[in-house]
Amino acid sequence: MRIFDGGSNELPSLDPSSPADEYMQRQVRGWSYLPVAFGVLIPWMWLYLAFAYDLRKDLPFIAALLMHAGLGLVWYGRRTSRRVLVWAGVGCYPLAVALCLLLQDVL
Repeated sequence: MRIFDGGSNELPSLDPSSPADEYMQRQVRGWSYLPVAFGVLIPWMWLYLAFAYDLRKDLPFIAALLMHAGLGLVWYGRRTSRRVLVWAGVGCYPLAVALCLLLQDVL
């Protein structure tokens, strides 16, 4: 497994972790769900508002596609431990919002 690859074939320590370590792990896990919120909830909310208030529907679809592509990049980057892909995926979120807001003003 790539997780335990520290240059040797030993398993990690099975000693119970301290409460401070557990708290830190919960904090990191909580922040790791942030891209999911931006990649899933915001585009679907934008689509809902577009249909509810009879606004343009093409721009929210573009934003949803870009944000879901960014979420896929974040997921794949984390799985393969490639930080560049994770940052490229996170960069898709503001790009999608900025692009669609600019197109909303232009078109």
